[in-house]
Amino acid sequence: MKNLPLLLVPLLVLVLTACKDEPLLKELNQQQANEVIATLQRNNIAANKSDKGKTGYIISVQKADIPAAVDLLKIHGLPSRPRMEIAQLFPSDSLVSSPRAEKARLYSAIEQRLEQSLQTMEGVLSGRVHVSYDIDSGESGRASAPIHLSALVSYRSDADPSLLISDIKRFLKNSFNQVEYDNISVVLSKPPALQHQPPMDNRGSKREGFGGTVTIVGSLLTLIALALGLLYWRKAKTPQLNRIAADDHNAS
Repeated sequence: MKNLPLLLVPLLVLVLTACKDEPLLKELNQQQANEVIATLQRNNIAANKSDKGKTGYIISVQKADIPAAVDLLKIHGLPSRPRMEIAQLFPSDSLVSSPRAEKARLYSAIEQRLEQSLQTMEGVLSGRVHVSYDIDSGESGRASAPIHLSALVSYRSDADPSLLISDIKRFLKNSFNQVEYDNISVVLSKPPALQHQPPMDNRGSKREGFGGTVTIVGSLLTLIALALGLLYWRKAKTPQLNRIAADDHNAS
């Protein structure tokens, strides 16, 4: 009986540990973490953001929500890539590289900037942009080949595909001085249905799960209190029983 409270304490720790959130993403910057949190919460997935200083932010969710959270982030293309700045591509202390390398880096940055802008458009969940360019243009007096652009876009189910394609092509057309409208291709991809409970059922299940956890913890605390009370009562009664036994012994 004396060891009963010590036996119940690990059970309580086990229950509390089961309620702990599991890490979903690590080493995010503030913008990435905020985008992930906002997307998860809009889809009724509770998430927590922790600042770990130099290592960045950690996003945690309940273990049962991890599969749905992973699918959701994949659909939205999150976490987004860090915003590309020209100063990062061409730092002042970098070694001089070849014209080809500089051109490749520049067009890679252009693709990323176009993707970042594309994802701000209404109805777009995520997007990838590819620029087909002539890396040898201008060498030996050869004329440059025409630029081709292609975009692969995942869009919301409530968006108008025809209108979205028109907006994206106009956006890409106006992003370059010399590109033909016919050399721009846009492919739309509708995301699969998310395997997750509806909002009301999801909240209800979380309330039921929380209520069950509270019931278990409450029961354990009650057992611990009863065990401590019984232990205290036994200790309090022991001196009295010893005195009675001693009196009986003296009387005999």
